[in-house]
Amino acid sequence: MAVKCPKCQSENPDTSRFCGNCATALTPAGQPPAPTKTIESPAYLLTKGSLIAGKYRITEEIGRGGMGVVYEAGDTKLARKVAIKVLPEIFTADRERLARFEREARVLAFLNHPNIAAIYGVEEADGKRSEPR
Repeated sequence: MAVKCPKCQSENPDTSRFCGNCATALTPAGQPPAPTKTIESPAYLLTKGSLIAGKYRITEEIGRGGMGVVYEAGDTKLARKVAIKVLPEIFTADRERLARFEREARVLAFLNHPNIAAIYGVEEADGKRSEPR
């Protein structure tokens, strides 16, 4: 059974997760869309100028997704730009999500490539988890 792409209408094998023509995520007939969703309103919002973990000064929000909010910040100790990914407060009580967040940090710490963000550490500030990159 073929799955039709909702964007370009091309036919794809029913085992495909993404359209072979335009890379749109495919949902097999009769199945609901993927459970991942973008965070609408984070419980922990950092504002421009906020200081996190005693050394990262927030410049601006640069993105948000299913696992957190990403901010541009300046490392005040080493005078460099970093991106800070903050785990939403609602996830800090969920052991599985917290473990996933920390596992992601450990994996990134082993990688070294110009097209992959380097990770500088995992911090906890005011009970909130974040990854400076």
